[in-house]
Amino acid sequence: MPGLLLILTEVEGERFRAGVELAATAAALGRQVALLLRGAAAAGLRDGRLGPALSLLAELGVEAGICQTAMAEHGLVAADVPVGVTPTGMVAFLRGRADWQLVLA
Repeated sequence: MPGLLLILTEVEGERFRAGVELAATAAALGRQVALLLRGAAAAGLRDGRLGPALSLLAELGVEAGICQTAMAEHGLVAADVPVGVTPTGMVAFLRGRADWQLVLA
């Protein structure tokens, strides 16, 4: 079964909750899941609003990354990125995963 690529762009609201629920459910069912924080979701690292969701997803084996462009846009530096979240670019995030399902939330 192909993996699930989730690009998370929000840090609250229904799209955020649905994205986290989708990632958690897919991972719990044994599917590989990779998450990329982008836009407002990237900025949510600074104030800790993403902490509980990222902890849950990490426990389920979800690979988490943060877009380097979004980091620059929001003034984030490596010290702002929690352990387990890898700064990455969109190309690196998508590379080698052409057959994975892509969801934007």
